Parts: sequence; C-alpha cells; structure tokens
Amino acid sequence: MRSGVCIVATCWLFASAHAQETTPTASRPENGYWSAGEPRFFVSQRSELGTPYAKPYLSVGYGLPHWIWTGIDVNAIFTLEMAQVYAGVRAATPVLDLALGVRDTWSVDKPFLYRAEHLHRADVLGAPGAKARYWALEAEAVGIVPLPHSALVFDFITVHALDAPRGSYVYDEAYRAVVKNPLFFVLRAAPLLRILNENSFKIGVVTETVFGTGRDKPVVRVGPAASLQLTDHLEINVVGTFAVSSPDALGLFLSTYGVAGIRYKWATGEQRPRWPWQEPIIP
Repeated sequence: MRSGVCIVATCWLFASAHAQETTPTASRPENGYWSAGEPRFFVSQRSELGTPYAKPYLSVGYGLPHWIWTGIDVNAIFTLEMAQVYAGVRAATPVLDLALGVRDTWSVDKPFLYRAEHLHRADVLGAPGAKARYWALEAEAVGIVPLPHSALVFDFITVHALDAPRGSYVYDEAYRAVVKNPLFFVLRAAPLLRILNENSFKIGVVTETVFGTGRDKPVVRVGPAASLQLTDHLEINVVGTFAVSSPDALGLFLSTYGVAGIRYKWATGEQRPRWPWQEPIIP
C-alpha cells in the first residue's frame, strides 16, 4: 500500500525519481535537499491529503530520510470507499526501492463476490452479504532508470490475500480490480519527462497491468501522471489511469485508478527544518 495504494499510495512512487542531473550551486545540494546530511536514526513522515482521501504516513529507520535509508513504514489511507492500514519493512535508494508488508482493508460498500464471470458496476455494489474485510501480504520493488531530463520507472507488486473466504472473488480496493486468485500481481511502467529547476516537475504516461488474478484476462489501464516539487517539504502528485482492457464493465468510477493530492515531508535531524511557507519555491 506504499505507492500502491495507492488511492496511493501510496504513496506516489513517481515522485521518488530523485536521481536527477541538476546544476550544482553554492546553496543547493546537487541531488536535492534530502540527499544532504549525515546518516542517522530518524523518524520521518510524508503524509498526504487529497480528493477525497487522507493518508498519514510514518517511517522509522536509519540513513538519509526520503533518500537512502532502511527501516519500518506504518501508514493508513481513508477514502469514501474504504480504509486501509499498512505496516512493513523498507529499503530505499534513489534508483531501487524494496518493501514488504501487510495491510488490512475494510470496504465501505463492497462485499465479497461469488459470481464473477463478467461483472458490471451493480454486481459489485449491489451484491448481498457483509462488507468485505481482508488481510493481504504485499511485496513491492520500484526501479528507476535515470536518463538526461527523463527517467523510466518500473513498479512490480505481488499481493497475497490471506483470509478472503474460500471460493470468493474480491474487489481489491488498492488496485481497483476484481480478483479470484489469492495471489496476483501488478506491474506499472512509466516514461517520465523531468523539467524546471532541479527537475522539480515530472510528467509521464503510466501503463498499469493487474494480472494473474484467475480471471479470463488481465486489467490494463493507461493514463497521465505528474509530480511537482513545490518546496523541499511540499509536493503535489496527480495520477489517473483508465481501463482499456478488463474482464468486467465496472464503469468509470470503479475501474479507474486515480489520486490528486498534496504531500508534506518531514524528518528528525534535518539541517534546515522549515515550514513550507518559509521556504523558497523550487520551480
């Protein structure tokens, strides 16, 4: 659920593409604010508020927070459709990010499903039964290939539902797809263009595939993504992917993966801790 929740999240992974070709100055670190300083034990946060979701996000670890570090992530996400909590371990660098954790998901309006040959929106929202709640184990690997004023981003996620009722289908809230198999996979790929001061603006096209679900074909979504680093502590993230192939006809709302929010970063031991309104605008 780190970047993948998505809805986040979360977590939006493309804003992690910090391996950039910047022009060094006397006052700015070559690779950005978070690359400076000494490795240390720290507590950090990168919480988000979006439309409409809230994602508190806390990390405890050793290294340079938000840059090169290893430790523990604890986060949650709350929307009008669901609530999720996540805890896991993580090792992060500017070009490779690995995470393993477990999430607990509560659905507000979707039960487990027992008929799933070809579903429509009403089949998911109107099915009988108690609203779904399930635990899932997630492993995620994000790789970034930096290029001049651009980058290639790859995100591979393995999901294993631990306690869904036997024989049921699940509308997975994190990945916006109906799955049959407890074990399934998500692959995202995106070429990004990086421009403005310190490559603070990133824009690209995301291709997202949810496969191995036990359905007759995978879910494939495509759409735009953008990230704008406003200050050293504040950034705006927007992504929206729309289904171009799916075993179901869930309508625009249930089949689309999208977030638009603002993220605030902070960490103990910062060299120049400031509130966003006290900082210069990067772009």
